[in-house]
Amino acid sequence: MKVITDKANPEFWLLSDPHLIADSLHDFGPRFEQMQATSAGKDITYQETALRAFVKKVVEEKPDAVVITGDLTFNGAKASAKKFAELFAPLKKAGVALIAIPGNHDIFDGWARRFEADQEYRVDQLSPRDWREIFSATYDLAESLDPNSLSFAVNLNPYWRLICLDSNIYGHQESYGHPITSGNLTDSERAWLTQELETGQKADQEMLFFMHHNLYDHNSVVHDGFKLNNAAELLALLKKYPVRCAFSGHIHAQHIMAKNVAIPEIVSSCFAETDQGYGVVKLGNDQLDYLRQTFDIDRYLTEQEKKAYPFNDFHSYLVKVFDGANDQLMEHFLTFDGTAEGQEAISLLKKLHWNFFTGQGNLTPAELDTLKKSATYQKLLQMGPNLRWYLNSLTESQESSQELTLTW
Repeated sequence: MKVITDKANPEFWLLSDPHLIADSLHDFGPRFEQMQATSAGKDITYQETALRAFVKKVVEEKPDAVVITGDLTFNGAKASAKKFAELFAPLKKAGVALIAIPGNHDIFDGWARRFEADQEYRVDQLSPRDWREIFSATYDLAESLDPNSLSFAVNLNPYWRLICLDSNIYGHQESYGHPITSGNLTDSERAWLTQELETGQKADQEMLFFMHHNLYDHNSVVHDGFKLNNAAELLALLKKYPVRCAFSGHIHAQHIMAKNVAIPEIVSSCFAETDQGYGVVKLGNDQLDYLRQTFDIDRYLTEQEKKAYPFNDFHSYLVKVFDGANDQLMEHFLTFDGTAEGQEAISLLKKLHWNFFTGQGNLTPAELDTLKKSATYQKLLQMGPNLRWYLNSLTESQESSQELTLTW
């Protein structure tokens, strides 16, 4: 049996949706600036430096593994995947396993481009074979490989099996279209997955499940393309076995569903967005502890990097980028009357968005009642009457998405 560690109580970190575009693929020119301005609230300009700093933290603290649940690249450029593997190469020497799972933007993405001045040019896309070769550090650890997809399973230690599903939909050759948002469990993957679950159960292993797409709807309004197309079928299979928790990404929002579900699911926020969130998972005897953390990037930047914008205050820069996406939303859906009350309503919407995407949207019934009765919330509804159901969805969670303890 291949194992990553013999520790009885291993620890791994979770990262999702870093969306790296290699610096070699852009020149900070006007076309790339336009891409950044329309990037839906995430930073795509400085992720090389941000991820290099994060790797320093990983090497310093040495969890047993780092699991990345998809969208390692911004647009599926082969050069970006190579750069990502290069950035994370120090993990191997530090004794930290890299477990890289593809997302919908990674394989045969027809949007793979480099940006120069006011133009963009097609570049080599990532094929499934490229992915396995570039992230061989992951696949060399595998106890089992699905021959028909990029799915695999690894043994974190003798008692814990991590099953990693390639949930993405892509063709057999380079694409000329946009990446497919939705995901699916194929018949061949189902057969492989069933065998893995059986093998884990016979070995008396606890199991954790990982994929890019979600097992559940984590927002009642915005969920099309995010939950796996045949999630009900997958859930029916998983719950027959000792799968203790599922982990995913894709929606860029931090969210946990653990109550009234067959299998708890933890969705990690986008590392390139908001506050650079990542997860820490500690496994014990019949227990799992999860805690969301914010990356303290300043500690891991060089003195020279700290002097240059935006790394002199990177988290403020990320707030600015996120607010830019808010402004675009408000232009489409809100009628601003120029009043102080209207400005307060806009600030409230920005706060609700931030709290939702960082997993802080859960309010007590009393807090929710106070919010919805407030003059500022009512003003927001007046300015954007078509947003009522969407606003409700931002505060519908009633459990913490910052931490979770599971026992069995």
